[in-house]
Amino acid sequence: MSFIVYIYPKKWTFIEKDLVLLSKNHTVVSAGFEVKNKALLPFYFIKQFFFLLRYIFKADRIVCHFAGFSSLVPALFAKLTFKKYYVIVAGTDGCSFPDFNYGHFSRYFLAKATCISLRLATKIFPVHPTLKYQEYQYHAPGAPVQGYGHFCPKSNKVESYYIPYGFDSNAFVTYNLKRPINSFITVGSVGDDRVIQRKGFDLIIEAASRKPELSFTLIGWNMPKTNLPSNIRVLPFSDQLTLVKELNNHQFYLQLSIMEGFPNALGEAMLCGCIPIGSSVSAIPEMIGKNGFVLQKKNTDDLIEIFDKSQALSAEKINIMEQAARQSIIDRYSNEFRETELLKAMDLEN
Repeated sequence: MSFIVYIYPKKWTFIEKDLVLLSKNHTVVSAGFEVKNKALLPFYFIKQFFFLLRYIFKADRIVCHFAGFSSLVPALFAKLTFKKYYVIVAGTDGCSFPDFNYGHFSRYFLAKATCISLRLATKIFPVHPTLKYQEYQYHAPGAPVQGYGHFCPKSNKVESYYIPYGFDSNAFVTYNLKRPINSFITVGSVGDDRVIQRKGFDLIIEAASRKPELSFTLIGWNMPKTNLPSNIRVLPFSDQLTLVKELNNHQFYLQLSIMEGFPNALGEAMLCGCIPIGSSVSAIPEMIGKNGFVLQKKNTDDLIEIFDKSQALSAEKINIMEQAARQSIIDRYSNEFRETELLKAMDLEN
């Protein structure tokens, strides 16, 4: 049995799943590092320092989910105490979009912290290989290359091991009910214009205004509902049961992000039988495969062309694609697969 210190910025669902799987046969202590006030960053470092000081001599492994400020002190502790130290790169820590200040490598000090954290790692676990390096054309200001291996070349000397997220096909299910035709849904925490742009909600809103015969649902909307087309319905974040119900009430799922790592919402939607339409970014095309549509560049006309293709699908073809979307996630991205691969990569196999 190993003693693992696990650090994360915020306890999202995929973080919780990792903590559960590692805790099955090992002792795990964890701590968040959510910086809500940048002026208090030194305080967060001090707090984390004393947390690590308490456990570092018991621990034999340190895991940081996301590289950045949250992983800087753990990386230095690991270096000084000769502990195994792993970084899970999951999205924002593998990109730079200065045009709207997104990505760790778009900010000087955060980029430095991210790079140091990666260079000191025993191994790096990107949730998709494209987070290390990808030729990027979807959103022009992000071209031509993204990936931590590009922005931090010295990190390429560290062994990387691709481990995708896993999904629970018993929690995200299909009801096998007739879905309203020409219905589209997307999920994302939207609280400001920057997130609207990153998640592609701006593209959806513009396309919806030009396609009034289609219906759209945006889940996670935390802004005023003014100036939205009448065929867009917005909801706040929902509990899992409500989310599954909403997904089962739509034919298509939209993942039009400018940047993602390995979007959990897309996998969950496909498990619920939604036909995916996604951007040509990171893991999204791989997840979609032949079971949906990929938007090559951020362009409203091109998106409307995909909508027209989706409207032309026969009921039989839609049914086949719904089933295939679900099965493709089950076959490739199970929780069990992630558990096996993570334990193997951390040299924790029983």
